[in-house]
Amino acid sequence: MQAKAAVVWDESVNGSLSTDYLNPTGLGVLASGSNHIIGSTSYGQSNFFTFTIGEGIELETLVVESWDSLDDVGFIAVGNGTVLPTDPSNPDVTALLGYEHYGQPHVGLDILQLMGAGPGSQGFLGSLGDGEYVFWVQQNGVQADWDLSFNVIPEPGTGAFVVASLAVVLSKGGGPRNMSRRFG
Repeated sequence: MQAKAAVVWDESVNGSLSTDYLNPTGLGVLASGSNHIIGSTSYGQSNFFTFTIGEGIELETLVVESWDSLDDVGFIAVGNGTVLPTDPSNPDVTALLGYEHYGQPHVGLDILQLMGAGPGSQGFLGSLGDGEYVFWVQQNGVQADWDLSFNVIPEPGTGAFVVASLAVVLSKGGGPRNMSRRFG
Protein backbone atom coordinates (compact mmCIF):
# COMPACT_ATOMS: atom_id res chain seq x y z
CA MET A 1 0.00 0.00 0.00
CA GLN A 2 1.49 3.30 -1.08
CA ALA A 3 1.10 6.21 1.35
CA LYS A 4 -0.49 9.27 -0.20
CA ALA A 5 1.30 12.60 -0.25
CA ALA A 6 -0.62 15.83 0.07
CA VAL A 7 0.23 19.50 0.47
CA VAL A 8 -1.79 20.58 3.50
CA TRP A 9 -0.58 24.20 3.42
CA ASP A 10 1.65 26.11 1.03
CA GLU A 11 2.13 29.76 1.93
CA SER A 12 2.64 30.68 -1.74
CA VAL A 13 -0.87 29.34 -2.48
CA ASN A 14 -2.83 29.47 0.80
CA GLY A 15 -1.38 32.65 2.30
CA SER A 16 0.82 33.21 5.30
CA LEU A 17 0.65 30.98 8.34
CA SER A 18 -0.36 32.74 11.55
CA THR A 19 2.21 34.80 13.44
CA ASP A 20 -0.02 34.87 16.55
CA TYR A 21 0.76 32.09 19.02
CA LEU A 22 -2.66 32.54 20.64
CA ASN A 23 -4.38 32.01 17.26
CA PRO A 24 -2.41 29.49 15.17
CA THR A 25 -3.49 28.52 11.66
CA GLY A 26 -5.79 25.48 11.98
CA LEU A 27 -4.95 22.80 9.43
CA GLY A 28 -7.61 20.26 10.41
CA VAL A 29 -7.09 16.52 10.69
CA LEU A 30 -4.02 15.11 8.96
CA ALA A 31 -4.62 12.13 6.69
CA SER A 32 -2.54 8.97 6.58
CA GLY A 33 0.49 9.53 4.38
CA SER A 34 2.85 12.43 3.87
CA ASN A 35 1.37 15.82 4.80
CA HIS A 36 3.50 18.72 3.53
CA ILE A 37 3.48 22.13 5.14
CA ILE A 38 5.48 24.60 3.06
CA GLY A 39 6.41 28.03 4.29
CA SER A 40 8.91 30.76 4.72
CA THR A 41 10.17 32.64 7.75
CA SER A 42 12.59 35.53 8.12
CA TYR A 43 14.60 37.14 10.86
CA GLY A 44 12.73 36.94 14.15
CA GLN A 45 9.48 35.82 12.51
CA SER A 46 7.49 32.96 13.98
CA ASN A 47 4.75 30.89 12.35
CA PHE A 48 2.20 28.90 14.33
CA PHE A 49 -0.08 26.12 13.12
CA THR A 50 -2.11 23.36 14.64
CA PHE A 51 -3.51 20.06 13.44
CA THR A 52 -5.22 16.97 14.76
CA ILE A 53 -4.00 13.39 14.61
CA GLY A 54 -7.15 11.28 14.50
CA GLU A 55 -7.95 8.20 16.51
CA GLY A 56 -6.15 5.07 15.32
CA ILE A 57 -3.32 6.95 13.56
CA GLU A 58 -0.06 8.51 14.71
CA LEU A 59 2.56 11.00 13.59
CA GLU A 60 5.50 8.70 12.88
CA THR A 61 8.08 11.10 11.40
CA LEU A 62 8.67 14.76 10.62
CA VAL A 63 11.04 14.99 7.66
CA VAL A 64 12.73 18.20 6.53
CA GLU A 65 12.10 17.87 2.78
CA SER A 66 13.79 21.14 1.88
CA TRP A 67 15.50 24.12 3.52
CA ASP A 68 16.76 27.08 1.55
CA SER A 69 18.52 29.82 3.52
CA LEU A 70 21.85 31.58 3.80
CA ASP A 71 22.17 30.31 7.35
CA ASP A 72 21.56 26.89 8.84
CA VAL A 73 19.68 27.69 12.02
CA GLY A 74 15.93 27.61 12.33
CA PHE A 75 13.77 26.53 15.24
CA ILE A 76 10.76 24.23 15.52
CA ALA A 77 8.77 23.27 18.60
CA VAL A 78 5.66 21.22 19.37
CA GLY A 79 3.14 21.45 22.17
CA ASN A 80 -0.13 19.80 23.11
CA GLY A 81 -3.38 21.53 22.21
CA THR A 82 -4.40 24.26 19.81
CA VAL A 83 -2.54 27.18 21.40
CA LEU A 84 1.19 27.32 22.04
CA PRO A 85 1.56 26.65 25.79
CA THR A 86 4.25 29.32 26.29
CA ASP A 87 4.79 32.92 25.25
CA PRO A 88 7.44 32.94 22.47
CA SER A 89 8.81 36.28 23.70
CA ASN A 90 9.73 34.61 27.01
CA PRO A 91 9.56 30.86 26.31
CA ASP A 92 9.35 28.21 29.00
CA VAL A 93 10.65 25.04 27.33
CA THR A 94 9.16 22.91 30.13
CA ALA A 95 5.72 23.72 28.65
CA LEU A 96 6.72 22.25 25.26
CA LEU A 97 6.60 18.58 24.26
CA GLY A 98 9.86 19.15 22.39
CA TYR A 99 11.90 21.36 20.10
CA GLU A 100 14.91 21.36 17.78
CA HIS A 101 17.24 23.79 16.02
CA TYR A 102 17.29 22.61 12.43
CA GLY A 103 18.33 23.61 8.95
CA GLN A 104 20.19 22.51 5.82
CA PRO A 105 22.08 19.64 7.56
CA HIS A 106 18.70 18.08 8.38
CA VAL A 107 17.31 17.96 4.82
CA GLY A 108 16.03 14.46 4.14
CA LEU A 109 16.12 13.52 7.82
CA ASP A 110 13.43 12.79 10.38
CA ILE A 111 13.70 15.35 13.20
CA LEU A 112 10.75 14.18 15.33
CA GLN A 113 12.91 12.22 17.79
CA LEU A 114 15.41 15.09 17.99
CA MET A 115 12.50 17.33 18.97
CA GLY A 116 11.40 14.85 21.63
CA ALA A 117 14.89 15.05 23.16
CA GLY A 118 14.90 18.88 23.38
CA PRO A 119 16.71 19.73 26.65
CA GLY A 120 14.31 20.80 29.40
CA SER A 121 11.17 19.99 27.39
CA GLN A 122 8.57 17.45 28.48
CA GLY A 123 10.05 15.09 25.90
CA PHE A 124 8.68 12.05 24.12
CA LEU A 125 9.89 8.84 22.53
CA GLY A 126 8.50 7.37 19.35
CA SER A 127 5.46 8.62 17.52
CA LEU A 128 2.90 11.19 18.59
CA GLY A 129 -0.52 9.55 18.99
CA ASP A 130 -3.99 10.91 18.49
CA GLY A 131 -4.66 14.40 19.75
CA GLU A 132 -4.24 18.06 18.91
CA TYR A 133 -0.77 19.53 18.41
CA VAL A 134 0.52 23.04 17.91
CA PHE A 135 3.80 23.80 16.10
CA TRP A 136 6.03 26.86 16.31
CA VAL A 137 8.49 27.49 13.46
CA GLN A 138 10.92 30.40 13.76
CA GLN A 139 13.84 31.74 11.82
CA ASN A 140 16.54 33.59 13.73
CA GLY A 141 18.63 34.56 10.73
CA VAL A 142 17.89 35.58 7.16
CA GLN A 143 14.85 34.24 5.31
CA ALA A 144 14.37 30.47 5.14
CA ASP A 145 12.05 28.65 2.75
CA TRP A 146 11.12 25.20 4.03
CA ASP A 147 9.03 22.11 3.32
CA LEU A 148 8.20 19.89 6.28
CA SER A 149 6.61 16.47 5.74
CA PHE A 150 4.47 15.20 8.62
CA ASN A 151 4.15 11.46 8.00
CA VAL A 152 1.09 9.84 9.52
CA ILE A 153 0.50 6.08 9.74
CA PRO A 154 -2.09 3.78 11.33
CA GLU A 155 -1.19 2.88 14.93
CA PRO A 156 0.18 -0.65 15.28
CA GLY A 157 -2.52 -2.98 16.57
CA THR A 158 -5.40 -1.12 14.93
CA GLY A 159 -7.51 -2.64 12.21
CA ALA A 160 -6.22 -0.02 9.76
CA PHE A 161 -2.62 -1.05 10.52
CA VAL A 162 -3.42 -4.74 9.97
CA VAL A 163 -5.16 -4.02 6.65
CA ALA A 164 -2.28 -1.75 5.49
CA SER A 165 0.31 -4.38 6.48
CA LEU A 166 -1.60 -7.14 4.68
CA ALA A 167 -1.81 -4.96 1.55
CA VAL A 168 1.98 -4.49 1.61
CA VAL A 169 2.58 -8.24 1.99
CA LEU A 170 0.19 -9.06 -0.85
CA SER A 171 1.66 -6.38 -3.13
CA LYS A 172 5.09 -8.00 -2.69
CA GLY A 173 3.83 -11.42 -3.71
CA GLY A 174 3.51 -12.70 -0.17
CA GLY A 175 0.05 -14.24 -0.59
CA PRO A 176 -0.99 -17.60 0.88
CA ARG A 177 0.79 -19.72 -1.77
CA ASN A 178 4.11 -17.91 -1.31
CA MET A 179 3.76 -18.13 2.47
CA SER A 180 3.29 -21.90 2.29
CA ARG A 181 6.51 -22.19 0.29
CA ARG A 182 8.41 -20.18 2.88
CA PHE A 183 7.03 -21.91 5.93
CA GLY A 184 6.51 -25.43 4.80
